[in-house]
Amino acid sequence: MASINLLLLLFIISFFQISHLFGRIHVEAQSSNFERDTLLSFKQNVGDPQNSLSNWTKITPHCTWSGVSCFDNDSTSTGQVRLLNLTNLGLTGFLPVELCNLTSLQNLNLAMNSFHGPILGSISNCCNLKMIFLHDNKFTGSIPREIGYMSQLQVLDFSVNSLTGVIPQEFGNLSSLTYIALAWNHLHGQIPREFGHMQNLQTIQLFHNELTGEIPDSIFNISSLVYISFANNNLSGNLPKNIGISVPNLTSLYLATNSLEGEVPKSLSNISSLQFLELFNNKFRGHIPPYFGNMKKLTSLKLGMNAFSSNSQQNSKFLNSLKNCTQLQVLWINNNNLSGGFSSSFVNLSSSLQQVCIAQNLFTGTFPLGIDSFPNLISLSMEHNRFTGKLPNSLSALTKLQSIALFANMFSGEIPDVFSNMKQLYSLDLDQNRFSGRIPRSIADCKTLNRVFLSENRLNGSIPREIFLSSGLVYLNLSQNDLRGPLPSEIGNLKQLTNMDISNNQLSGNLSSSLDGCVSLQKLSLARNKFTGPIPKSIGYLASLDELDLSSNYFTSQIPEELASLPLLKKLNLSFNHLEGKIPITGVFKSLGSESLRGNNKLCSANKETASKLGVSQMPCMDIDFPKKEKERG
Repeated sequence: MASINLLLLLFIISFFQISHLFGRIHVEAQSSNFERDTLLSFKQNVGDPQNSLSNWTKITPHCTWSGVSCFDNDSTSTGQVRLLNLTNLGLTGFLPVELCNLTSLQNLNLAMNSFHGPILGSISNCCNLKMIFLHDNKFTGSIPREIGYMSQLQVLDFSVNSLTGVIPQEFGNLSSLTYIALAWNHLHGQIPREFGHMQNLQTIQLFHNELTGEIPDSIFNISSLVYISFANNNLSGNLPKNIGISVPNLTSLYLATNSLEGEVPKSLSNISSLQFLELFNNKFRGHIPPYFGNMKKLTSLKLGMNAFSSNSQQNSKFLNSLKNCTQLQVLWINNNNLSGGFSSSFVNLSSSLQQVCIAQNLFTGTFPLGIDSFPNLISLSMEHNRFTGKLPNSLSALTKLQSIALFANMFSGEIPDVFSNMKQLYSLDLDQNRFSGRIPRSIADCKTLNRVFLSENRLNGSIPREIFLSSGLVYLNLSQNDLRGPLPSEIGNLKQLTNMDISNNQLSGNLSSSLDGCVSLQKLSLARNKFTGPIPKSIGYLASLDELDLSSNYFTSQIPEELASLPLLKKLNLSFNHLEGKIPITGVFKSLGSESLRGNNKLCSANKETASKLGVSQMPCMDIDFPKKEKERG
């Protein structure tokens, strides 16, 4: 009897175990089917022009679908979706509310698609979400304040949309948040003071919005902050005095392009971890502080476009302080009211320097000493100052230089022939100085050269033929010098040249027909030189030309009919030459005024109205007795 009772007990226990197992399997199957059906509903409600969700079908397990990740198959798994990553698939439509039926969803990434419409407050029902990525879509409307109650949220990225309205102050409740990005929207109003409650925040990106008001002091009490960008807004007022006291981990501070004012607080120098500091394009005033040297890890310091002022002594203090910043690569102090010289202090800067921009100030003195101490320099901008004297031969040490801009100064003497080693030089701008002598032939060794600007100097001699072997040249301006001789026929090699101005020189001779090789040319000015002979018909083959100025030369014979066939030509000036014969009547000539042809006394038109409009003779032009050679040349 006892054995029967034992067997019965074992049977009952086994029955309940099996029942529980099948019950659990049934529940898990129901849960799994619910997750699958939720995803299929999502698929049905969005546009999928690239067919990226083609493997989302009932016949395959949803945990194997593209972009879907479930929890591992452990003892608690029921096929619950943990992550949905559908970035950059071309999906369209509204943000589907059914996603919050995925109750275990922790990471939602719909970035870089074309979702539109509002972000609904019901997204807060996704109560287990830790990460939301909706950036680079087309969402509109305001940010729902309900998001501020998603207590588990750690990462929120709504940047690059068209969101409007204010930033909800409820975001201050997000105590677990480490990363928030709302950049590139149309948000307005003030930065909520409640942001200071997010004590785990490491990154905050609010740049390129329309935010106003002062930056809250509370922001700079978040000791965990590493990255702050409030650039390109309408923020105003002074920086908080405590800005550098409680953010020991801050590496990046971007406040550029606002209306911030006052002096830079001294406490800023306490942020010894700072690597990137951008304050340019604000209204900061006073002397540039000499304590930036305390930030020994600085790699980029941009203070340009403010109202800072200085003299020679203050310049020295500032530059000398930066000698401690041995990793400094970028220095911008352009567009301020800085004056005096700093020639001897410049050499104290880091040898790691790659960009130096001191343009649009009132600096005086000679070119900075020790330029050869910066072999990594890529860009040097010193334009619009009052520098004088000669350029040093030591410039030849800058073998990595890509751009040099020294225009609008008072440099003099010959341009040193130092360009042979600058194999990466892209832009050379020495306009508006007092340089004399010949154009250095070594410029031609810069095979990557894209633009050459040497106008408004006192250069003489001929244009080196070698320059026209730089096939990548796009812009060439040699105007307002004293250059002589012919335009080299090698000009036809410049297939990418779009703009050329060699006006106001003493260039002479006939124009080469090889000009038709400049197939990309859009703007050409040869005005106020001494060119002779007929205008080459080949100019009429430059289909991209929209401006042509050949005025004040000695061109003869007829105007080539080919000029009338240039489809884009809008501005044409042939005045003050020795042109003769009939004027073309089509193309650009239909809209010409008399100022474009004046000073050519032998031009004529058979049409009375045209002749009156252009101020030329009315006569049967075909009866004019041209010399035979002129006929042939025309």
